[in-house]
Amino acid sequence: MPPKQLTKFSLPKRLQRDYAAGISQIIKKVLPPKFPEQTAEQWLAAIAARSQAKDVQEASELLASRMVRAVNVINAKTWRDAAARHFQSAKLYALLKEEMQGATGRRMREIVLSNAAYIRSIPLEQAARLTAEVSKATQRGARPGTIAKMMNTRWPELLRSRVQLIARTESQKASSALTRARSEDVGAEWYVWQTSSDQRVRESHRKMQGVVVPWGQDPDPEVLIGEKSGLGHYAAGDCPNCRCYAAPVLTLDDVKFPARVYWQGSIHQMTKQQFKQIAVGLEPRAA
Repeated sequence: MPPKQLTKFSLPKRLQRDYAAGISQIIKKVLPPKFPEQTAEQWLAAIAARSQAKDVQEASELLASRMVRAVNVINAKTWRDAAARHFQSAKLYALLKEEMQGATGRRMREIVLSNAAYIRSIPLEQAARLTAEVSKATQRGARPGTIAKMMNTRWPELLRSRVQLIARTESQKASSALTRARSEDVGAEWYVWQTSSDQRVRESHRKMQGVVVPWGQDPDPEVLIGEKSGLGHYAAGDCPNCRCYAAPVLTLDDVKFPARVYWQGSIHQMTKQQFKQIAVGLEPRAA
């Protein structure tokens, strides 16, 4: 169980559902019908052109902006709750008030633009994937009726799967990025990796539960359990379909000792004194 004093930096599922619904609505605007006389290449070209249309770009940026603002409201409130129990709460409140001029404001703008690009890319990516699947089926000798049925069922499947993945992953990554940016703004250099603590947590992340991690040293959770993966190094909440979150360490009292600490590529069991040697500037919360 996580220490009771840690604030939970997670998102409601409703936010992700709303984002997925909004993405689906934009995709409907993008997709031109495939006419019988069109080749696959012509259909893909039509989708690519439509994806870059001004109204689609504006709708994508507006939706991404709404998602980021919603995530930011939740994240900012969570940060204020965390700051309220810190012995330098007045200083933290002042920094949070001015944050849009610093790392947090810059990160919000970056997230909006990257998410808008993700939204516009969905139709073309999945249309290209469907075209490749149809081509393989044709080469294997599939009949026209089978191909038609495949396109009618596989196409919405591909779109739905990609929309759900992006809605889940990008909203959580936005929350993680804002937590990281705010940590940078207030000088919080460490966080505690927290999972959703249920049966769906992947084994590599289960090993990270409760581990104290420096923001400047993203771990590779899969390598830590000897698992091959192309995900590489990342922070809590920063990989596809991840439901983990980072709980910033604002005082030594945010860490339960002895603690498992990720440091220089591996996880170490540390006492409070050992941790203080590498975590400069952290003090116990005032009584």
